[in-house]
Amino acid sequence: MQSNLRLDWKIRLLDWLLRLNKPLDQLSLDELRKLSETPIPFVVERLMGGKRIRVLSVINQIVEGRHGEIPIRLYYPSSKQNLPLILFFHGGGWVFGNFQTYDLMCRRIAHSTSAIVIAVGYRLAPWFKYPTAVEDCYDILTWAVKNATNLGANNQQVIVMGDSAGGNLATSVCLMARDQGQRLIARQILVYPVTDGTLSQPSIEVYANAPVLTKDLMQCFVKYYARTEADRFEPYFSPMLAENLSYLPPALIITAEYDPLHDEGQKYAQRLHSAGNQVRLIDYSGMVHGFLSFPPFCPEALPAFAEIAAYVGALSN
Repeated sequence: MQSNLRLDWKIRLLDWLLRLNKPLDQLSLDELRKLSETPIPFVVERLMGGKRIRVLSVINQIVEGRHGEIPIRLYYPSSKQNLPLILFFHGGGWVFGNFQTYDLMCRRIAHSTSAIVIAVGYRLAPWFKYPTAVEDCYDILTWAVKNATNLGANNQQVIVMGDSAGGNLATSVCLMARDQGQRLIARQILVYPVTDGTLSQPSIEVYANAPVLTKDLMQCFVKYYARTEADRFEPYFSPMLAENLSYLPPALIITAEYDPLHDEGQKYAQRLHSAGNQVRLIDYSGMVHGFLSFPPFCPEALPAFAEIAAYVGALSN
């Protein structure tokens, strides 16, 4: 951990706990796969993410996409109809993460926003490389819009959301929908997103050894996700590098001060605004990458969820 960061003592404790595990970039592919498939003990889940918030129902389902079956998990906050619909794409560097690792977050989002949340189990790298993940996410988007009424959702209030690599997938799906002439998405919520696969923004170096996410780990993630070096310059891999960012859905972008991805989130917000899009950017002082996943340790996590809830709520007003 970098010694020059002014971190809350709880975040320092979080960093110490996380470093008890072998870093993801040092795992073999077999170890990485096993980690993704191993259930998280309840005690660990509760310690790291806080209590499990009750929702009306949680339903697992399979949707057929262009690459085969895509598992999804639906979170219903209530029995009301015509609710906003949030498609949630999890983080984990495109190589890690599953329904369990983001169950607490999806429950909190559904409860606080009163929206139906669909968590998407997109295919992971390096077993499935770019652009498979973004195409899985897009296929779920088109399916969800088509089936919104049956799901109890409003097809005019569809939001894509993701954190970290999931934020990358969310905004890439927005680009893909625009490029195909489809106006399917009402809002995008990008939480400390990856927007520059070339890893060339200053904060990558400034916070290279920050808690939770490091420069080495990001380099590993990009290596696993990309088929070739050229992929890193593709707009659906690096939205920051897209020549045209106009006519995209309004965006809420959340960044953390001590995050290697801080500057690319900030710069992407500026580029979206310059292209004529509506953007709300919130930078959380003293926070680290992934802070919404750790409410017991990160004091700004709950305020950030409240901002997300307000942003979603404004869509219905």
